[in-house]
Amino acid sequence: MGNPVDYAISRVLNADISEYLFELAFANKNANVLGNWYNLVNETTIEQGIREKIIHQLILKDCNVAGGKTEYLDLGGSEMRSIGNGCVEVRVPEMTTRGAKIISVTECYLGSMNSAIGQLGVGVGNDAECGSGVVNEMMGSMINNLAGNKSMPQTYTDCQMTGNNIFVIFGLNMGTFNMSGKVIMEYDEGLSSIHARHYPQFAELVELGVKAFIYRKLKSPVNEAAVKMGVALSDVKDDIAEYKDAWSSYKDYFLKTWVPCMTWSDKQNVHDAQRMGVARRT
Repeated sequence: MGNPVDYAISRVLNADISEYLFELAFANKNANVLGNWYNLVNETTIEQGIREKIIHQLILKDCNVAGGKTEYLDLGGSEMRSIGNGCVEVRVPEMTTRGAKIISVTECYLGSMNSAIGQLGVGVGNDAECGSGVVNEMMGSMINNLAGNKSMPQTYTDCQMTGNNIFVIFGLNMGTFNMSGKVIMEYDEGLSSIHARHYPQFAELVELGVKAFIYRKLKSPVNEAAVKMGVALSDVKDDIAEYKDAWSSYKDYFLKTWVPCMTWSDKQNVHDAQRMGVARRT
C-alpha cells in the first residue's frame, strides 16, 4: 500500500465484480504464437488495464481539473518578458517544477524563496530564522497590540495560465529575477500527496469507474449475443445491466465525496485557509 492507486487496484480486484467481467473488459492476453517480441508489448493484465484505462485516462485527469496540490515555487530561474500593458509573461522551466505541470497560479510575490522565508514565513531556513517570518510576527504583534516592524511584500493575484508552465502576471510593469509564486501543481501518477485516510474513498471512486467502463464496453456485444472466451455474453447480461447507473454514481461521488477529500489532503491549502480565517487588524 505505497500509494492510493495501488491500494485502490488491490481493493477493486477483491470487490463484488465477476472475474470473468474483469477478463472481458481489461485483459488482453497474448500467447505470442508468432514468436515476435512486438506481441508481448500488446499483452495487458487486468491490473495494468485498470491503471491505464480508468485511473490514468479518467480519474487522474478529473483530479487535476478539480484538485491539485499547493506548492511555493522559486521563479528565479524562470524566463520573464514584458508583453505590454502592465503584463509580464513567465516561463517556468521543468527543473523548477520537477517535471510536473502547473495547473493554475494563485499568487506571485516580489522576492525569491530565500528572502520569502524572512518576509512571508513560508519556510524555515535555519534556527535563527525559524518563526521570524512576517506572518508570525504580525500575529504576535496583533496579540500584543503592537505594530509589526515588517511589511508584507507586494502580492499579485491576477495571474492567468497561457501555456504549458507559462503564465501571465497582470499589473506588473516588469518582472524581476527575485520572484516566488504560490501555484497549484498537478498530481503525480500515484497521487502520493493524498492522505492515507482517504485511500478507501479513492478505492470507491475507482470501483465506480471500473463498473462504468465495463458497462460501456460490454453492453453492445451483449445485445449482439457475442461470444468471448467460450462464453456467450448474454449469459452475463444481468451482471452487466447492474452497472447501468455506475457512470452517474461516479460523477456524483466525485463531486460530493472525493473533491473534499482532495481539498483536505492539500495541507498547504488548508493551512492558508485557516490563516486567512484569523481576524487581522486593518
